[in-house]
Amino acid sequence: MSLSSNTRNQRSRLAATLSLANIVSKLSCSLFTKSNDILRALASPLDGPQPTHTPRRRSISHPRQLRRAAVASQSKVYVHPIHSLPVEILGLIIQNGADEDVYFPITFSHVCRYWRQIALENPTIWRRITLTSQSQMWLERIRRAQGCSLDIQLAPLQQTRSGARRLQELNPYTVNWYMQITQPYIQQWRSLDIHFSEYSPYLWKSVMTACNCPAPLLEELYLVYRLNDDTQEFVPFMGYAPRLRRVTLDGIRLAWFPSLFANLTYLDYTHHGLTSGHQAVYDLTVVLSISSQLIELRILFPRGQIARLPPRPHLEAKSVVLPHLKQLQLTCNGSDIPYELAHLVTLMTTPFLTTLRFIDLTRSHQSFPSLKSFFYVYALPPSLCYVSISHGWYNPKMVHAMSHSMPHLVSIHVKRLRSPEQVLKMKPRIRLIPSFGSTSRPIMVHSSKEIQYINHLNIHYLPG
Repeated sequence: MSLSSNTRNQRSRLAATLSLANIVSKLSCSLFTKSNDILRALASPLDGPQPTHTPRRRSISHPRQLRRAAVASQSKVYVHPIHSLPVEILGLIIQNGADEDVYFPITFSHVCRYWRQIALENPTIWRRITLTSQSQMWLERIRRAQGCSLDIQLAPLQQTRSGARRLQELNPYTVNWYMQITQPYIQQWRSLDIHFSEYSPYLWKSVMTACNCPAPLLEELYLVYRLNDDTQEFVPFMGYAPRLRRVTLDGIRLAWFPSLFANLTYLDYTHHGLTSGHQAVYDLTVVLSISSQLIELRILFPRGQIARLPPRPHLEAKSVVLPHLKQLQLTCNGSDIPYELAHLVTLMTTPFLTTLRFIDLTRSHQSFPSLKSFFYVYALPPSLCYVSISHGWYNPKMVHAMSHSMPHLVSIHVKRLRSPEQVLKMKPRIRLIPSFGSTSRPIMVHSSKEIQYINHLNIHYLPG
């Protein structure tokens, strides 16, 4: 009796277990089917219904494998702040970098695809062409610059991508090859910078053969070859560069045509040394009479060079008026003031000159022997506001006389050997005169100057 009752109880428990398993299996399959239908409906496009697929039925004995939930979509991805910069700001950054380093645009374009796209869409960063033996790279940069104006540079020091500088050999053949790379694009030249530090025969002729076409966009010209011995007078760009504004010339003899140099505002002129004396002064007065629009002028007659051209008799230098000149720099590189410089300043009239700089490249610790004679023949313009005196140009009596005779003088900068730069600031004395009338306010009258301040307070070199 007890055995039959136990058997019935086991059978009832087993039947209940099977029925419960069937219920759970049916419920899980229905829920799985509904969830798949909902996800498929959300993922499907809105233009029409997608066919449904009946999922494979699984029992509890074969459960579906669980996968790790995707949490990347819920977490925030860190973005570097540089990626939030506007394209215009990135363009300014790469432009400034390209001005400092010729290889900076290449480095910038290798960071990522986005930056490379910005670099390729900005033609102005590729305009700087520094001529070396890598001709294919410079031709590719010219192509990327599109129609943008070009800055051409040829120098003995070659910059590598690592930032180091190495000396490249320049002879007439290599120079002619380098110049032929950019000569077809001379209509796009914005500036030309050529600097030779070592002598080689016919070196300058190889440069001038490439400058045989007009340069309508040229604005700046920098030509330095101190060891040049070619006496030929060159005419660059067929005498036509109407936009030329800045010229630095050292050792080169050029024909000074108005169509080339009439609109100059800046001239740094170092005499070529092929002429001397009155003939050199005459050559420079011709230059200044054509370039009368100058705002800044720097002059140097180098010592130690031998004149190679025969003297031309009956040359009389005429006076020159520079009505727009604001800044004048007179430079010496010898033991005394050159005669040509002393003679030239007596022929120059600068009614609105405000800044005058006296530069001594030899850093002499004694005054020039002919300093007193120089200031005897050169009358300082009364419009001067700022004067800078260095080394051999310094004389205490001259500084004292200058500080008490110039009505508009603001400051005098003095630089001497083994001494810090000293600044002598001038302050006008104010005299009050009572006025008579309806308002009794005093009138301020500026009289002579008095010394206000000298740094380090070492004014023992100024006589009392």
